[in-house]
Amino acid sequence: MKKFLLFTMCVVMAVAFAVPSHAQRLIPKQKGIEVVGCVPFVKGEKLFAKDNFGVGVSLTRYLKRENYAFALAEYEQQNMPYREYEVKLKDALLQVGYMHPILSDNGKNVFLYGGISALGGYEELNEDKKLLPDGATLLDCSHFVYGGAVHSSMELFLTDNLLLILKAQGRLLFGSDVHRFRPALSAGLRFNF
Repeated sequence: MKKFLLFTMCVVMAVAFAVPSHAQRLIPKQKGIEVVGCVPFVKGEKLFAKDNFGVGVSLTRYLKRENYAFALAEYEQQNMPYREYEVKLKDALLQVGYMHPILSDNGKNVFLYGGISALGGYEELNEDKKLLPDGATLLDCSHFVYGGAVHSSMELFLTDNLLLILKAQGRLLFGSDVHRFRPALSAGLRFNF
């Protein structure tokens, strides 16, 4: 029984890899939807600190020569330490940007991209409460924020329509009272259709 199962698996794998793929990748006007999770870098904190996370959904549209434009809606939450308390910083951001291929393999399976984006959104600090639990008054407040970001990503085709995305980005936020430069690492999946 084990030999039959092993033989069947070998035949299925041989047929799967022998059949050529007929789908096209990265063609102009092709669209994609991407879901990502991110980890923000916070000064003086561990990389995977408790309650520091971000999530986002992106729509992409391929242009000529494997580059693409994107629109990303993102939510990010960070805890900033103050004595023995944690002050919550929450951002809801919308980014619009452009990614350009820097490097790829011959089979067009792995790409390295670089890009830029403009962003805007709202930043909430300590749930809009001015007083901290120890009676101290918080001088920073919630604001609308705007700015730009620099992106780099590695994109790996898992299938003709499904990609694994690993990104690093550095955001520069104006209008914020806290951490104007905010780097983050993210990972996600994109489905092209």
